[in-house]
Amino acid sequence: MDRKRVNGPEQSVPPLLKNVPATPPLFNEQNKRADQRCAHDLRPIFLKTGLVNQANGSAYIEMGNTKAVCAVYGPRQLKRSGFSNNGTLNCEFKFATFSCAKRRGHMRDAEEKGLSNTLVQALTPAVRLELLPKSAIDVYITVLENDGTSSCLAAAIIAASTALADAGIEMLDQVTACSALFAKDQIIMDGTENEEKQRDGSMVLSYMPSLNEVTHIVQTGQSDPAIVSQAVSQCIDACSKILSVMSTALVESLRQ
Repeated sequence: MDRKRVNGPEQSVPPLLKNVPATPPLFNEQNKRADQRCAHDLRPIFLKTGLVNQANGSAYIEMGNTKAVCAVYGPRQLKRSGFSNNGTLNCEFKFATFSCAKRRGHMRDAEEKGLSNTLVQALTPAVRLELLPKSAIDVYITVLENDGTSSCLAAAIIAASTALADAGIEMLDQVTACSALFAKDQIIMDGTENEEKQRDGSMVLSYMPSLNEVTHIVQTGQSDPAIVSQAVSQCIDACSKILSVMSTALVESLRQ
């Protein structure tokens, strides 16, 4: 017997499979989604700042069942030698181990590292890093509940932008974000995890409403060019509505 290995049982039996429920359709008879939303409706958003006392700025966001928290530390002096004219923005995106249907690991995987790079690209155009030479800003985002990867990325961008403003970091404009799914030649705004399982493609758009500039777009899957152009317009309109929620949360933090 090899004592360095975990030996399996001598006899094996077939597993007991439970009845897996079928995925519900995208739309019911009233042309409504599972949560009674229309195709272009967004989920209610709850946004609050000042959740993490030890951080320079923080924000907590809920978009339906999607929940995420963001903490911003800095600006701090870089430890490496040499002079840099512009500051550095570091973002770390992490799913909590209990946030997904399948338990996540403690170490960041390839998907989380890719989402971290997307956050940096979406937020960097808005942050005035030229005013922070030889400095670094650290942004940490933890997803507490995952109800769709695209919606988690959009919620992370919103929370990170709000936390940066709460930390007093000078920015050109707030960065809002919105996700869209392509399924059966239709555009579904702010899709859930069950809706993502039936998608043909997806899009996450980051937008600065005051400057009317798109900072980043992530598109995956297959879609028609005309549908993509329409999805960009709908995401921009949705981002303009989300800006009012972010502004209200920042004003309330100042009053407190």
